[in-house]
Parts: sequence; C-alpha cells; structure tokens
Amino acid sequence: MSTAVSGDLDLQGLTAVLRLLSSGENIEALTRRFDILHVDYAEAARRLNIPEKWLRERIGSLPHRKMGKFVGFTNGDLKAISEMYAVRPDITVGTSRGRSESVATLTPSRRSRSRSRA
Repeated sequence: MSTAVSGDLDLQGLTAVLRLLSSGENIEALTRRFDILHVDYAEAARRLNIPEKWLRERIGSLPHRKMGKFVGFTNGDLKAISEMYAVRPDITVGTSRGRSESVATLTPSRRSRSRSRA
C-alpha cells in the first residue's frame, strides 16, 4: 500500500474518531458502540496479557463468539474471562483452634525459629 493511501486511511480514521467525540456522547456510550467489534486470539491474548496458546487450549470453557470456524472475542467476553480468574484474598483466616481472625490483626510470633546447623 502506498504511503498516500495509508495516510488517507489514517486521516479517515482520525476523522471518524473526532466525529464520534464531537457527537456529545459520553465515554460509556462510545465504548458500547465499539464493544460489538470482535478481536481474534492474538489480540485477545495481548489484551489479557496471556499466551495465545492458553486461550486456545481453554476455549471450550471461556466466553467467546463463534462464526463458523472463526472465533472472536468482544470486550465483554474479555472482561468476563478476566473476572473468571480474579483472585480476591479472604479477609479472615482460620486458626488451629477453630476460631477465625482478621488478617489485619495477625502479628508475627515473638518466638524465634530454630536454625538448623548444616
């Protein structure tokens, strides 16, 4: 593709973005308009910061769109995948005596650890 054609495409894209921004829509409305776009495995993996192979191996258990043999992901699918694997530490920890303590109240033991002499 020549640089003149490439420059025209870049200018058209910029014009489209400026037109959307000047339409007065808020950012949520703009993102909803772009939410219907599908991305492929490579782009989805890049956005999730994971290996593409990981996505391909687990596709049966992940939210996605399938059109014939083609797989695509929307922004909503990517958010759902991220939420599926969110780790939220529990704020209470069980103790050996069966009662639970808040993580914030845990303090290090004053007992010194025995050191092995090698």
